[in-house]
Amino acid sequence: MNTTITTTTNNALVAAHISAITTKTGSAYMGMSKALLIEEAKRQMRNGVCHFIYLKKNGEVREAMGTLDHSVLNATLKGTGASPEDWGCCYYHDVIKGGGRSFRWQNLVAVLS
Repeated sequence: MNTTITTTTNNALVAAHISAITTKTGSAYMGMSKALLIEEAKRQMRNGVCHFIYLKKNGEVREAMGTLDHSVLNATLKGTGASPEDWGCCYYHDVIKGGGRSFRWQNLVAVLS
């Protein structure tokens, strides 16, 4: 059974998240819920520090505290010209480990704060 979900958003990035996650997971529900989680995590990281959980590439569960503070990010960004958003990833500065990290959109499990 195919399910069609119709949503309206003024944010092209949220729509891109929904589309990419839906394609990778095969679930429109998963695409929408993960996209909303990503936006909440980014909102919290832009305003300070966010506590969240995601699955690493190797399947390990990772609990992180990250920020998108530009003064901190500028020290860790490599500046290759390619945005991690283009690969379906979110780049952040890990305040516990003290370095740049990223996670795949579909691997975000929970936002804790």
